[in-house]
Amino acid sequence: MKLTPQRWLVLGAIATVIVMIVIYTSIISPARTREAAKSALLSSEQTAIAGDRAQLAQLQALAANQPAELAKAFRLAQAVPVGPQTPGMILELQALAKASDVTLREVRTISTTPVNNLTATLYEIDVVGRFFNVDDFVYRVHHQVNVSSSGAVAIKGRLFAVTSVQLSLAGSAGGAAVSSPNIVQATLQLMTFSSAQSGGSSGSSGSSGSPSATGATGATGATGAGTTSSPGTTTTPSSSGSPG
Repeated sequence: MKLTPQRWLVLGAIATVIVMIVIYTSIISPARTREAAKSALLSSEQTAIAGDRAQLAQLQALAANQPAELAKAFRLAQAVPVGPQTPGMILELQALAKASDVTLREVRTISTTPVNNLTATLYEIDVVGRFFNVDDFVYRVHHQVNVSSSGAVAIKGRLFAVTSVQLSLAGSAGGAAVSSPNIVQATLQLMTFSSAQSGGSSGSSGSSGSPSATGATGATGATGAGTTSSPGTTTTPSSSGSPG
């Protein structure tokens, strides 16, 4: 049977449709499916990248503030160290006595009391010098840690809380005779603060006359302890300042 041109056109159209269906099902539809999957994966990656960028920004902010935080922690450790740190406290008092031109004669540990998460150690110290120099020494001790009216904290060393000051003429206080009547002896009770120690006790038993951390004679008190925070300990620092 001979096909007419119209039938050839119909057969050609049908063949074209079949070819298009085959092409769509075998090529176009899978490509679209793969494109949709890749688009979803790309969106997920973009979300993850955005989260990583936010975390990176937080880490950069923390890194920028870290030096300031470390400096703040170091200053606080100066004011409130770990453990009593009695030898270091004596060295600091000697430096203040030298700056005020007075003599730090004796340091006695009175008591140790827990205060919240800190430990308060009460000391009694004797200084000798001219009245205004002694007054300057008390001022320096009191202002080792100072808070301004705006709330800013200035830390120069240990936090001392002076609880009492008693003045007397040096000759009438049982000390060595002095030539000048302007020389006074001040007995100060002051409190220092320390945080809890992670290890064991810092004190160690010793004998009278052993060298201390300050290069001076060791404990002369009844307990026989070295320059630690044990109550009853008496330490005679090396000479600092020369009243006269």
